Amino acid sequence: MDKWRNFYLQKMEGSNNPVKESVAAWGIYCKDIPFKLFDKVKAPAKRTWNDEHGDDEYISSDGLYLEAYTMRVEFGCKKMDNPTSVTDVRVKVGDFLKYLRTSGHLKMYSSHTKIGRQYVRLESISDSAKWKSDESGEYLIFEVTLKVNDPVTDITYDNSNLTVQA
Repeated sequence: MDKWRNFYLQKMEGSNNPVKESVAAWGIYCKDIPFKLFDKVKAPAKRTWNDEHGDDEYISSDGLYLEAYTMRVEFGCKKMDNPTSVTDVRVKVGDFLKYLRTSGHLKMYSSHTKIGRQYVRLESISDSAKWKSDESGEYLIFEVTLKVNDPVTDITYDNSNLTVQA
């Protein structure tokens, strides 16, 4: 768990939505978050004419665009040393998943990778949660799949704010 990191989330819909730090808000750590710096390029709009060779392709002055992508993110929540902590973990994970499910689009920033994206949303929740233990304690490990609809805009974290990098 020593290499697990916190991350930041902020609802995009509405106004004055606070930035939530994962450990402080839910006791949730991130084990693996595979943000992509660059992914698949969208095929340009094209037409094919039977009486001509090749294709007519339209490429905008901005160049080629990138496709949205999904990422499977592995999270963990530590069980505390008191008898009610299993219930506490269930509540924390449940509250976290409810936040993801009810937030619509989010801004998200990883303190480990120093990468952030906007228009991120929950796509699915894995049904394969499991308990793991190591020398520092016992953890509930679970995965969610997130969809990144804006794969190019960089989001940064500074002074409790998630902002578009200029």
